Amino acid sequence: MSWHLTDQWRRSSREGDSKTQAVNPRSFSSIMKPERTPMSRRPKPPPKPKTSERFIERDPVEVYCRIRPPETPNQEECVTAVDSRTVKLTPPDTCFAFRNGHAKEQQYKFRHVFNPDSSQKDVFDYVAKPLVSDVLRGKNGLLFAYGVTGSGKTHTMQGSPHDGGIVPRTLDVIFNSINEYQTKRRIFKPDGMNGFDAQCESDASSERRRIDATPIYPKTPKTPRYRRDTSGSQDSSQRIPDTSRIECIDEDNVFSIFVAYIEIYNNYIYDLLEDLSDAGPSGRLQTKILREDAQHNMYVHGCTEVEVKNPDDALEVLYKGQRRRKIAYTRLNCESSRSHSIFTIRVVQAPLDAQGEEVVTDKASMMVSQLSLVDLAGSERNNRTKAVGDRIKEAGNINNSLMTLRTCIEVLRENQLTGSSKKVPYRDSKVTHYFKNYFDGEGKVKMVVCVNPKADDYDETLPVMKFAELASEVQVQRSVQSARQDPGLLPGRRRANQLFKEVRRRLEEEGENVKNLEVDLTPIYTLAPAWPAVSYTAETRDDVIMKLKAYLQKRIHNREKLQTELKGKILTMHTNVVEMEKENLIMKKEIMSLRSLYDDAMAKVRTLESMLLNAESVNESLQRKFTDYNNLVDECNAVREERDIAKSQGQLEKQRMKARLKCKLEIEKDKLKNDMQTKLSEQKSKMFHSQVRALQEIFLDDNQTPGSRVPSTSDSDLRQPRQGSQNQGIKGSTSDPKLNVSQAFLTPDLRGPAVSNQRHRRSRSQGADIWLDHRPGQEVPLGTVLQPNLPRRKSVTRLRSGDLLDGRVTNYCLTTQQQDSEGELETKLYKGDVLPTAGGGSQVVLQDVEILKQRDPLAVPLSKRSSDGTPKVDATTVQERCATGIAYYGTPSHYVPSKRTKL
Repeated sequence: MSWHLTDQWRRSSREGDSKTQAVNPRSFSSIMKPERTPMSRRPKPPPKPKTSERFIERDPVEVYCRIRPPETPNQEECVTAVDSRTVKLTPPDTCFAFRNGHAKEQQYKFRHVFNPDSSQKDVFDYVAKPLVSDVLRGKNGLLFAYGVTGSGKTHTMQGSPHDGGIVPRTLDVIFNSINEYQTKRRIFKPDGMNGFDAQCESDASSERRRIDATPIYPKTPKTPRYRRDTSGSQDSSQRIPDTSRIECIDEDNVFSIFVAYIEIYNNYIYDLLEDLSDAGPSGRLQTKILREDAQHNMYVHGCTEVEVKNPDDALEVLYKGQRRRKIAYTRLNCESSRSHSIFTIRVVQAPLDAQGEEVVTDKASMMVSQLSLVDLAGSERNNRTKAVGDRIKEAGNINNSLMTLRTCIEVLRENQLTGSSKKVPYRDSKVTHYFKNYFDGEGKVKMVVCVNPKADDYDETLPVMKFAELASEVQVQRSVQSARQDPGLLPGRRRANQLFKEVRRRLEEEGENVKNLEVDLTPIYTLAPAWPAVSYTAETRDDVIMKLKAYLQKRIHNREKLQTELKGKILTMHTNVVEMEKENLIMKKEIMSLRSLYDDAMAKVRTLESMLLNAESVNESLQRKFTDYNNLVDECNAVREERDIAKSQGQLEKQRMKARLKCKLEIEKDKLKNDMQTKLSEQKSKMFHSQVRALQEIFLDDNQTPGSRVPSTSDSDLRQPRQGSQNQGIKGSTSDPKLNVSQAFLTPDLRGPAVSNQRHRRSRSQGADIWLDHRPGQEVPLGTVLQPNLPRRKSVTRLRSGDLLDGRVTNYCLTTQQQDSEGELETKLYKGDVLPTAGGGSQVVLQDVEILKQRDPLAVPLSKRSSDGTPKVDATTVQERCATGIAYYGTPSHYVPSKRTKL
């Protein structure tokens, strides 16, 4: 059975060798090699490349032209196809060049021109299908759709459900070609640095289960403003897929497809597949940045790459991104693209192992290629679109990026024609910066120029044609296959493994025991290919003999080579066997020693297990004790907390009692103080009155002589009150208070003797006093009717020696403000004379003090409060007395108050 399997594989490998020999690589490359785009019709000087670049193979940028079908049958057209490679541009009467007198008919050459009747299938087969073949063989590709707004770029790239464009047909052809060679999900995964990592099937399976537990694609949010409705394009039942495929795919490789979808809006990059749950609190797409990987290739950092396994999955991702694209209404196009969209398809492939089962996870053996399909936003003029607001800003950024692309193309063409090394301004725009590697030779570049033949678009179509002609003259270094490490495995591994599985299945169906049957995929050696034909004629005999001779010589050479290799392998095998025997003896000794160690270890384990059981029992008892101790601690803490609470409450009661006693003590102190002051004032008053009476008696005794006439009124009559006596007295002098004293003696008052100021001394010059008014810096306003009046004064807040040495100052007044015992403001004015001293200085001799107070008429002084702090006279009684006093104001009364409070 083993021989039968080997024989089958030998036949299959020979068939594969014969198929491989049937195709000449040079003829195949010549077939797949695209034709070069001819140079412009204008003669150009030959390029002068540098010496290091003379042997570098270059290909021109392939530029194609597609003419949009007319909107109406009688539409005036300015663009017509002359042949399959030439377009004629005719200026209409309404164009700007015709009005300036510079209008002329022009012709432009392209790689191929697609008439308005050309189908999407024709465009794809001629333009994009070679790029699909390259990307499956490890080469990169870039395809632009360029043109003015409304020229059919998006239709060329996307198409319709019944007639798909370049993007859906590309996905169909890729999956048709690698459908049998795809890996399972998560075998390859992006590493976040423009590369991929490979993992084994077990790791991939666990990751698939984890991802399946959570949805990969969250629900697409509500479509923002100026988005178009693409629900009809997502109906896969109406889509007609492309059934073509690429042949000659390496069957010993496995493939996986990843797609990404980004847009460049206002020169900012946005990931259209980004999960909005990670987009931040605003719920909007976050801007991305460009970075350079280890191979100096540009990539979008943090871009979402989705692994897809069929065209429907890929188109679902595509439609999801289209719903987020910036599309708005303009006067020229109701669904005008306001951004450049880039749909990238990345093909990751890696070889199978020697048995044809598992993927080789070595990163050096992987090969990554990508195809970028770019739908550039159309250039437009504001005088035609009538754009306002954001549309003007969007149009300006679109035109600037397209102008940067044109500038880069011009600089590249100039460097190639003149041999100069002028810097290409790739970084001026995100589009050119992202694709600069393609223009440096990292892949093939193609461009489809879409043209609207309408005569009104002539002024916009003319610069597009000039740019297409300029781009076709740029030479790009021919792309090569991505470099990877050769694993050194024989071809046909996958087919041999499938054949073995088929044989094993048939044996199981026949009832054979196949448990011990192992696959034998050892290399099969052949001395030479199949024998050449030996039939000959007289004319071809010499040729046949020469072919047979060459075949035999090759066979002998291969045989000698194989024998030499066999001897070396036998020697190596013998050496390996000897080494294995030595290692076997050493391993036996190690096994014996390890067995003894194992027995000792098991004895220790049993001892430790018994110790562990004892420790567990002790631990349980300690755990119970610990629980009891914790309960006791909790009870103690509860008792302590209750005690602390009781203690804190007692302290609070003590503090309240202390505060009440302190308040009562203060009240008693104030009461005693007021009583003492009252008694002292009464005693002083009695002493004063007694002195005054003594003086009056002396005065009366001196005035009554023996010869004098006695007044008709007796002394007792003088002591009686008279009607209106308080209004008939002589008014006292305001300048000299001593006059008031004499008048008080001459006109005695029934209330008692008048009070005079015995310390007051008149000024040396009447009315010429100068007062030094010493006031506080922050004086409280008095707000009283009676105000201190110092007509000639010098006010100071801080007393200095020079103020008193001034000879003009004769009097000094010090003003102080403080609170009295009842909490009222009390203002005191200390008055004195400024007297010169013998030493030449001055001194202040205080003579008297004036006190200025304000009181509430309803307030009760503290002296009239009871022992518990409440007033002895209530407020109602005070109000009634005040009302009574006010009611009798101005009426004749025999009552004269003995003392008047100064307010």
